Amino acid sequence: MEKEELNIIIEKIDNNNSKEKAFFGVHSMENGDEVYIKANKSGLELFAVELLKASIKSDEIIADSEKSIITFDPQEKWITGNIWIGYIEPKIEDRIDIKEELIKITWKDKIVEYSCLTIIGIGILIFVAGIFAVVSWLK
Repeated sequence: MEKEELNIIIEKIDNNNSKEKAFFGVHSMENGDEVYIKANKSGLELFAVELLKASIKSDEIIADSEKSIITFDPQEKWITGNIWIGYIEPKIEDRIDIKEELIKITWKDKIVEYSCLTIIGIGILIFVAGIFAVVSWLK
């Protein structure tokens, strides 16, 4: 979308939502492994506005080598929760490029994998040999 179109959408959403009634929060589950969002409609829309603003800023952040993040204002009263989103780090790469970067398997990973499989295989062979030895003793 064009910057002007996004600004129109941002202004419309901002004007139609009360920051006094809105709430948006990211919370962690009891076990701490998962997070969830607790929000009302106004909070979701105001958070969407923040993401749209970040989208507008992302091109200039990527072009400027000194700036690398877009920060959120944690002082907004409508932002609640026990997990805070501190900033957004815009990237120029596509999802595919980032995914491939995360999945690179090195030769060390392969050695560890094959070593573990070898140890498990030897353990199974020793177990089977032990069972045959016990059975032969019982005869």
